[in-house]
Amino acid sequence: MSNTPPALEEIESRLRAHSAGNGFNAWLKVDLIRVARGEIDIAIGLRPELLQHHGFAHGGVVGALGDTACSWATATIARDVVTATYTIQFLAPAIGTGLLAKAVVIKSGKRQSSVEAKIYATSDDAPDRLAAVMLASIAHVG
Repeated sequence: MSNTPPALEEIESRLRAHSAGNGFNAWLKVDLIRVARGEIDIAIGLRPELLQHHGFAHGGVVGALGDTACSWATATIARDVVTATYTIQFLAPAIGTGLLAKAVVIKSGKRQSSVEAKIYATSDDAPDRLAAVMLASIAHVG
């Protein structure tokens, strides 16, 4: 089996199908915005069940979006992947109508990739606000 990833169009189609068919991602309503080799932009709309008691996005939701973005960015250069580790720094409350995660593979080896994601709070009437930064190790499993 080749380690060469498929064409970007095939990857995009697979990620869209995975997101729609996977229970958690379907519930989160992950929207694939942009795909490039080693990069991904994804977004979600914020709804009441994704907020914490102060009214901004729950940290687990921010982390889940960043984790998904890091994994998907790696999936553009490697076949099957899983998250090995990640750390996240919350920089500001994620207040707005949505979240946007932009992930970039920093370095990739045979067995794992190091990936950075920036997660922004978005709103129709304000500029995007950087809410968190994540650094992840994504294992290549297939």
